Amino acid sequence: MPPERAGRAAALILITALLFAILCPAVSGAGGPPDHANASPQGIESASKAPNENKGRDTPEETPTPLPSPEETVTPADTPTVATPEATTTDAAAGNNPNPGRQGAAPDWFVGFTLLALLLIVAATVLGARYLKRPPEEETGSAATILSGAHRTVLSRPPGFPPELAERYDRVAFVGRGGLGQVFSAVRRDDRRTVAVKIPVVYDEATGKTFMKEMRFWEDLAHENIVAVYSVNILPVPFVEMEFLPRTLELLEKPLPVETAARIAAGIAAGLAYAHERGVIHRDIKPRNILLADDLTPKITDWGMSTTLAASRDTSITGFTLAYAAPEQIAPERFGRTDARTDIYQLGAVFYEMATGKAPFSRENLAGLAEAILQKQPVPPSEINPDFAGLDQIILRCLAKDPADRYRSAGEVLDAIRAVMGGAGDERT
Repeated sequence: MPPERAGRAAALILITALLFAILCPAVSGAGGPPDHANASPQGIESASKAPNENKGRDTPEETPTPLPSPEETVTPADTPTVATPEATTTDAAAGNNPNPGRQGAAPDWFVGFTLLALLLIVAATVLGARYLKRPPEEETGSAATILSGAHRTVLSRPPGFPPELAERYDRVAFVGRGGLGQVFSAVRRDDRRTVAVKIPVVYDEATGKTFMKEMRFWEDLAHENIVAVYSVNILPVPFVEMEFLPRTLELLEKPLPVETAARIAAGIAAGLAYAHERGVIHRDIKPRNILLADDLTPKITDWGMSTTLAASRDTSITGFTLAYAAPEQIAPERFGRTDARTDIYQLGAVFYEMATGKAPFSRENLAGLAEAILQKQPVPPSEINPDFAGLDQIILRCLAKDPADRYRSAGEVLDAIRAVMGGAGDERT
């Protein structure tokens, strides 16, 4: 039980105990002690000699019954005692009530107070029980919220989110973490719009430079199939604010229907074609980096491994996901440097998974997986899912080992998909 709840429960128990403490002594003394419970023979004799209250009336004067001597009061155990009318009258006159426990009834106001106190005790007990059974998340109030579709509890400021940004955002929730940064969903305080906020994993010089390089490439890309960047800043801490989409392609159950897979692949190809025309390549296309709008429009995110075509000779950046890696990323000395055709290979690997439900190559260890990517040919998608027979050629050409055997541009991939699917991925459809 949380400390706050334990303290409140203890307070409820204390209040109930105090009510009992106030009520019990009053109830125990409500009737008062029996007036003649311990009456002595002398007291009885005095009562029998009291003036007759009925004196002066027409009724004959009652003769007081003489008290028996001490010897006469002793009755053998086997001799039954018979109560005479005179004895009864004498007892009543002396105040010896046969039922001393009923002597001195409580006043009406005290009965009302007793009932009220009992009601308060019952109410406190019921409310305390309901409070203790209440789920913890109901207790957090504005500090916790459940985002629609996110299925997770959202803290006011989860661990890792910079406190310097608390005045700018609230309802912050952790979304995911990559090689360079971690992403949170948050609500802007000024206009209540839900956005994604990405910050560096660590604040050192190397990470900061790489992070800002990614933002520099990404900030200039404005396309419906690329996640939009709203703001980039280094103060009060380095962060980027971007479009928030709760789903990724990784979360969709696969294989997908042909039309859905083709439309998503066409959208990815369109976003890559736009970036390539501006001299930017991604180099880490995979299902996790494809966000989905409500209508399943794909949007490419996480341009941390991106670079310009002019700088792509630099092979020092080795961050990529092996299951979707192109041969030139594993063996650049054999297949050459990365370029726009690297993104085309990775698009083919994602398309293959949407068609078959698994990546083109899978092995139990990294060495075996890398060897398969460099040496093996993937099984045609239609052999696993016959519905994709018409798309085999497109997917396998994207997955060619030699970059020269692939499509020359992402625009060509888009045109090929549209030709087979009759306009799949076109905005007008």
